[in-house]
Amino acid sequence: MKRIIFAISFFTLFHVLEEVNAQNVNLNTEAKTLTYEELYDTPYDINKLFIHLQPMYGELFTTNSTVGWGIKAQYYLKNLADFEGHIRAPYGRSFDLTRDAAFKNSTVDNEARPFTYFELIGTYHIKDEEQDTETKFILYSKRYKGDKWAATVPSHTIIPTKVRRIYGARFGGMAYKSSVDYNRIMDKQSVTLISDEGGEIGADESVYGNMSAVGFYIGGSMVLIKNVAVQPDKIYGTLVNDLIFTTFFDVNFTPMVTVDDIYIDGIRYSSEPIQKSELGFRAGLEGKFNRKFSWAYGGEIGYRPGLKQSGFFALIKISFPVFSTQLRYQVESFGK
Repeated sequence: MKRIIFAISFFTLFHVLEEVNAQNVNLNTEAKTLTYEELYDTPYDINKLFIHLQPMYGELFTTNSTVGWGIKAQYYLKNLADFEGHIRAPYGRSFDLTRDAAFKNSTVDNEARPFTYFELIGTYHIKDEEQDTETKFILYSKRYKGDKWAATVPSHTIIPTKVRRIYGARFGGMAYKSSVDYNRIMDKQSVTLISDEGGEIGADESVYGNMSAVGFYIGGSMVLIKNVAVQPDKIYGTLVNDLIFTTFFDVNFTPMVTVDDIYIDGIRYSSEPIQKSELGFRAGLEGKFNRKFSWAYGGEIGYRPGLKQSGFFALIKISFPVFSTQLRYQVESFGK
């Protein structure tokens, strides 16, 4: 858990420092004399559709921790709004920790189901503006190869550029299902399950079952977009900064939480005593690049509604590859 929280904090700190450093005076002598040609500086000219293939995510979730894969799509509707959908699931039973424990230890009739998560979010752009800023570029020379580049302290320069800031209002829905360790939940909540015949579930039973939840998100976001490239006139290669960086905060309301009843030798034990939670929250960040073929990262931390005292989660996602396009289709014309 400490590593996950550290990684999320690192990403946030990195981008904060980048903004702060952009305000500092560049004391690098070589950067002071650097001249360059601006190739483009167009933060509004970004791709409209991004498809993320996520070969790895890791989630520490009090109810059920998992490691697996995901797919995400995001579409920008002009400068008005953007929409995204996301699905993720574990690689298999061994990476679905509560389900794997149920397979090895359960003494009840219920069969644990695999974890799955679905999400659909829309963001309306309340304020979308372009501002002047400064961007730090690392100066890389083709002369620096192999060990020479590794042993060289990179020079850098700060160049006036533009940045696009979007303040948005988010709304969407989510649904997930997961296997559950009922013994742990009953211990935390100090409850027990009662059968239709009035008897309590045995203390020696290893009880695993399933739950599902459907809810809504409402929140806000801020997006920083840079899409700039310059060509220095010396030995250095083209300098590019095309990062799309998003931070967000959502409140989660989940009125539909279902916890399965437990069956032992055909006798039903009602899940009614188990307490559910309807409210939660999350804070997160995401970064991707305005390129046809690239990669992306993301992280979240918060409290997910479902079962009381079992909602804390921390998540890291890596996307590679990420495909994107402007959805512009050109038809060639020829004169007679």
